[in-house]
Amino acid sequence: MASEAWSSAAVLQTPHLMPYLGGTLGISIRRGEIPGFRDFMLQIRPDLHHNNTNGKSVVNQFWEHTFQCRFAPPPAGWVEAGGEVCTGQEVLENVETELLNVSDLRSEYNVYKAVYSLAYALDDMLQCEPGRGPFSNNTCAHLQKLEPWQVCYQSLLFYLHASVLVKDTSH
Repeated sequence: MASEAWSSAAVLQTPHLMPYLGGTLGISIRRGEIPGFRDFMLQIRPDLHHNNTNGKSVVNQFWEHTFQCRFAPPPAGWVEAGGEVCTGQEVLENVETELLNVSDLRSEYNVYKAVYSLAYALDDMLQCEPGRGPFSNNTCAHLQKLEPWQVCYQSLLFYLHASVLVKDTSH
C-alpha cells in the first residue's frame, strides 16, 4: 500500500523496480467539482470598514497577501517604501493563486460531500413519516431527542445512494 504521490510516480515505474513495487496498491483521495465554488470565491470582497491592526479579517489578510498591498492605514513607511494601498477594487480573476484553483479539490470536495450528506440526512429526517421510517419498526427519529448514530445512519444512506448515482452516470 502506498500514497498516491509515490505509487503513481513515473520514476518508480521501471522494469528494475517492478519486482519490488509491482502490485502496489495506491490510495488516493477522490477529487471532484463543487458547482459554483469558483464563482463564489471570485465574489469575495474585503471589509473596508472593520480593518484594524488587532484583528484583520481572514479575507482582508488574504487580500493583502494576494495583491501585496495594505489597507489604510498602512504600516509606517509602507507607502514610502513603494508599497501599494489596497482599495478593495483589485480584480481576483487577474491573479494566479492556489486558493482560487478549483481544478484539484480533494479535501475540500470531501468536506463538501460531508456537509451535503448531513444536510440531506437532516432534511430526510424532517420529512420522515411515522410508520415509514428507516429505524426499527419503521420509526422516525425524534428531532428533540436526536441521537448522533441516527444522523450518521441517515447520512450514510444518502452517501451510498449518491455514490450509486455517480457510478451509474459515469458509464
